[in-house]
Amino acid sequence: MMTSRKRRLAFGLSALAAAAMFTTVASSAASANRDVTRPAGITVPGDVTGTAATLVASLEGRNETTAAAPHGEALELIGIHDNTLVYAIAWRGIGTPTEAHIHAGVRGADGPVVASLFTTPRPTDGFTSGSVTVTDPTLLAKLRSDPNGFYADLHTTKLPAGAVRAQLHLLNHAVSTSGVAALQESVVHGSQIYACTRQPDGSFAFTQHDVDAHLTDDIHHTFVHPDTGPPQWQAPDGTAVSGTVVNRNANGEGNIAELKLDATQIGRSMGLLGDVVEVLRLNTVGGVAAPGPCEPQTTPIVNVPYQADYVFING
Repeated sequence: MMTSRKRRLAFGLSALAAAAMFTTVASSAASANRDVTRPAGITVPGDVTGTAATLVASLEGRNETTAAAPHGEALELIGIHDNTLVYAIAWRGIGTPTEAHIHAGVRGADGPVVASLFTTPRPTDGFTSGSVTVTDPTLLAKLRSDPNGFYADLHTTKLPAGAVRAQLHLLNHAVSTSGVAALQESVVHGSQIYACTRQPDGSFAFTQHDVDAHLTDDIHHTFVHPDTGPPQWQAPDGTAVSGTVVNRNANGEGNIAELKLDATQIGRSMGLLGDVVEVLRLNTVGGVAAPGPCEPQTTPIVNVPYQADYVFING
C-alpha cells in the first residue's frame, strides 16, 4: 500500500525558519553561512534570459542508489553567475550533513563529483547558503544547457555514499529576490483520475479526466475543468494558480511524469501562492492508469493513488 508523508520545506516561511539572505560576491565554500538563526528571506538571482541561471532540486532518500535516509528530504536552489555557483539548501531527517555535492549522472546512476558546495558539517534539520567558484567553463555551460544530466546530493557520516539525492532542473523564471523564493508542498493523499473514453479507432482506453490531491498547508490540487484542464492549486487563503506544462520528464515505469509548468495567478494577489510564477511536480510515485482497453459500463472512472512533491517558485 502506498503511504504518504506530510512534508513541507520552504525558503522563508517554514516552521524551521529555513531562510537566509545571501549575495553572489563570495568566492569559496568557506563563505557558507553556518548560523542556525537566519534572517527572513532568500536571494538566488537567476535571469535565464541572460548569462545567469537558477537550478532547483528536490532531494529524497529514495532517489539514492544505495542505502539512504528513508525519511530524509532537502530543497536546493543554485544560482549560476559567471564562474560562481550560489547555493541555498534546507534539509531535515538525515542527521548532520557533512558534504554537499553536484555529480555528473542521470537518474538512477552514480557519477563523479564535479562540484563541492560544502565539505564541513552543518546543523541537523538546518539550512546553509554560500557560494563556490567553478573554474571549468565547459561544466558551467553544461549545467546551464542540460542540468538533468547532473544530480545534487547530501552526505552524512552514517551515509557517506549519499543520504538524499535529486536531479537538477533549470527554472524558466527568475526567483524572488526577497521573502520566499521556493516553497515545497507534498501530497498528503491524492489520486490521478482517469475516464474510460472512446478513442478515434472506436476502442476505449483511459485518458486523464482530473486530479484530486490534498497537499501540505491544505493546498487543494484539481483541474480547472475536468478533461480539458488546466491544473490548478488553491490555498486556504484564497490564493491560487493554474499551470501550463512546458516540460515533462519520464520518471520510471508506473510513475507519472515529472512536470515543469508556467504558473498563472487566478486567485487573490497576496498570500501563500500569491507570487508563484512556476510550479514543478517532482519525485512522482504511482498515478498511472492501467494500460490497454477499458469497459465504460463497468469502470467509467478510476482513481489511481500517487505521491509527488510540488515546488512553487516565487518571482
